[in-house]
Amino acid sequence: MKTLIYCVRHGETGLNKAGNFRGWADVPLNDNGRKEAEQVKQDLSDITLSHAYSSDLKRATETRDIIIKGHNISGVSVHDMRPWDVGKFTGQPKNAENKKVLQDYSDSPDEVIPGGESLNQFRARYKKAFDMVVSEAKASVSSGSGATIMAQHASNCHEVGNILYHDIDVLDVDPGGIIVVSILGNKLSASIFKGAAKGDKSDTVS
Repeated sequence: MKTLIYCVRHGETGLNKAGNFRGWADVPLNDNGRKEAEQVKQDLSDITLSHAYSSDLKRATETRDIIIKGHNISGVSVHDMRPWDVGKFTGQPKNAENKKVLQDYSDSPDEVIPGGESLNQFRARYKKAFDMVVSEAKASVSSGSGATIMAQHASNCHEVGNILYHDIDVLDVDPGGIIVVSILGNKLSASIFKGAAKGDKSDTVS
C-alpha cells in the first residue's frame, strides 16, 4: 500500500473557537491554529512532498504554507476545494436551532441554502478537485516524487469519507487533524493518522 495524500484539516480560527459556522467566510488562523499547523509540519517532517493543494481561503492557504515551508514546492490554491457554502448560516452560532435547520438541508441535498449552495452542488464541486489531486498524486508516487498535501476544511474531510466509504463521519478530525489516503492496486482507502474528532460531531462545516 502506498500513501498518496495527507489531507490536513486547517488549524483553528476565531470562528472555530467561538463555535460558529465558517462556510466561505475568509477568516485567518488564530494563534492556536498556527501552532496546530506547525505541529503538522513537525509530524510530517520526514515525508517527501511533491505537491501541496488547498482551497483559496486564508485558513487553508496559511495551513498549507506553514506545512510546506522548507520543502522545495509551491502551494496551489483551488477554488473547488472550498468547503460547503452554507450561505445564510455563515458566521452564525452553531446552536440547536441552526443545526436543525442545516440538517434539513443535508436531508434534502438538492435544496439550495439561501446565499449558498446545495449539499449536492458542494459534493460535485469538491469531487472534481479530489479526483484531480488523486490523479496527480498517483503520478507523483509512481515516479518516486513523493506524497501530496491537501490542506482543507471540515466538510471536505467528511466528504472524503463519503466518496470512499459512503460515510461522512468515518474520517472526522479536529483542526490540525490528518487523514492519509492510500492506494493498493487501483483501490483507494483512507484512515485517520492523527487528530480523531473529540468534540462536536455536527462540526461538518469549516
